Amino acid sequence: MPPRLLRLARRVSDIAAAAETTALALLVSGMVLLAAAQILLRNFFQTGFLWAEPLLGMGLLWLTMLGALAATGARRHIVIDLVGHFCPPRLRAGIKRVTALFAALICGLLVSAAVRFCLFQKEIETDRILRAPVWVYYLVIPVAFGLMALRFLFQAIGPSEAGKERLS
Repeated sequence: MPPRLLRLARRVSDIAAAAETTALALLVSGMVLLAAAQILLRNFFQTGFLWAEPLLGMGLLWLTMLGALAATGARRHIVIDLVGHFCPPRLRAGIKRVTALFAALICGLLVSAAVRFCLFQKEIETDRILRAPVWVYYLVIPVAFGLMALRFLFQAIGPSEAGKERLS
């Protein structure tokens, strides 16, 4: 990969990581505040927001998907390494590339399934949260899996990250 393209890819990755961290922090903060407000309203004023629980549920979905995306970008996702510890470093690097390529393929398949799920939700459109159809909130699933697929693909074909990886 040309050095200029490599620098651009690293810069985009750094910006994406900062955006993910910011989004996760804002989402967690907003969810905690909304849940606390809902508890106070219910316990002390016998009222509450009708939309709070469904919105918190969608917030949890977004938190999960954004967290998985951030973990993938930082290479801190769950890894099951059965043979890597017994292989020489060069072979280990090849195994990591193959498993990253396999993970990219699986994420690509999950994008397809998630798109079908979103289209199905759009078709039946039974619920709304804050006037938006529920399927709009579900769009985070194919988007996150698509971005994870791209990250795994870059890990498979990009430069080695030796020395930068954390042990899982």
